Amino acid sequence: MDLRACFRPAGIGAALTTCILTVATGPALALSCLPWGPADAYLHAANSDSVYNVIAGELRFDESLLPKPHSGNLNDTPPLTRIPAQLSGKMLDGKYFSTRVSVPAVVEVECLGPWCGGLKSGADYVVFAEQRGQELVVRANTCGGFAFDDTSNVRRQVLDCHHGKACEPAMPR
Repeated sequence: MDLRACFRPAGIGAALTTCILTVATGPALALSCLPWGPADAYLHAANSDSVYNVIAGELRFDESLLPKPHSGNLNDTPPLTRIPAQLSGKMLDGKYFSTRVSVPAVVEVECLGPWCGGLKSGADYVVFAEQRGQELVVRANTCGGFAFDDTSNVRRQVLDCHHGKACEPAMPR
């Protein structure tokens, strides 16, 4: 289902999560992330040329496949790891999360040096899964991504955006 037809564009250009890497003299590194929340993900999806499916449910995958920084060289971590997954729950369809789905997906974990995005297998999330051909892709990057703990607050934010109510990004644009 092409959810762009369901989105009411907010007229605000959405940006992807921005990470700031600070390099100090010597081996100290720090990663600072700008705020990113469900409204940001919604606005990104609504303003994207890509098709997104918003699904509230359980995400299952083999956690042993998550990238781990190498102890010898922390910058040797692969920049992108793709992990097969299963997503089961309810898709945002019309006004509510109402269409039951159980679909294969791919979790894309992005790393920036020693910092990687992460998710927990078996946890309940509200995900913005990008449709790429026949694949549903859930992105997890170093500063968050497109999966949020499935809480009443997260669902309320997504539904408010979807219904054309206040859709306040975590970081004002």
